[in-house]
Amino acid sequence: MLRIRLHGRGGQGIKTASQILGTAAFLSGYQAQDFPLYGAERRGAPIIAFSRINSDPILERGPILLPDLLLIADETLLEDAQAAPLCGSDSETVVFVNSAKTPENLKEKFSLPSLPVTCKLTELCLKHLKNGMLRSTALAAAGVRLTGLIPFENLMESVEIELEAMGITGQPLKNNLELAQEIFEKLNPRTIKDREERPLSPTKLMIMEQRDVKDAAPFITATGNMAQRKTGNWRIHRPEIDYGECNHCMICYARCPEGVITMDTEGKPVIDYDHCKGCMICAQECPKHSIKTLWEMDHELEPQ
Repeated sequence: MLRIRLHGRGGQGIKTASQILGTAAFLSGYQAQDFPLYGAERRGAPIIAFSRINSDPILERGPILLPDLLLIADETLLEDAQAAPLCGSDSETVVFVNSAKTPENLKEKFSLPSLPVTCKLTELCLKHLKNGMLRSTALAAAGVRLTGLIPFENLMESVEIELEAMGITGQPLKNNLELAQEIFEKLNPRTIKDREERPLSPTKLMIMEQRDVKDAAPFITATGNMAQRKTGNWRIHRPEIDYGECNHCMICYARCPEGVITMDTEGKPVIDYDHCKGCMICAQECPKHSIKTLWEMDHELEPQ
């Protein structure tokens, strides 16, 4: 059985990527299983999807703990201890990362057990779709190609089936098909070793005791702790303030929906990057356009 785990962020199409992958495998004569696992269910929040492919009926259920193939749509997740996309992988796991960095650079930086496969999916999505965030077709095409199990024509049919079901037709669909074709041609299949199948055994049935609602409902007396949940790791884009252009009008302070922009003693706006989720409303509302939008993975400036 081939166990595939997909990591990305809300809004990047990770669920759709797993569906395209599963449908392509099914069209190729395999048994397929795919499903997502949501967390906060917000754009930018880390999410996971899973796909299993086998020639025999798939009796396993639940999350994939030991993946044969890891597909990572956003390299910033590699630095996120909570998302932990590499968890459970080993030297036999084929790791794919959407990144402009070299495999050697990623292996050294993140102490990977083997060289990953990389491809600039974001650039290709911008080229074909004019949107670097829509990565479902791109990630699915990478996964299909790396398995070496699924013919090109079945990938293309799967993209059509899944995207048309979402109402994507005409030129947008054609653009996605061209994107899938370019990625399929850029990558080469990888040898994925067969792992020893683990015997399945039934788990003990748990009988849940019915309790009175006053016993079951939580009663929390602790003080609020939301400040301790640092949601800055949800960020895909990063706002940077050009203080040479900023006139301290405080519009960004007033418009920030998360309240992470404050004013210092000199009247300058300061961004709390630990909690800024990167919605970029501040940049859109700034009348002088003194707040720049940077890709989080590419920024080189220290927070002001």
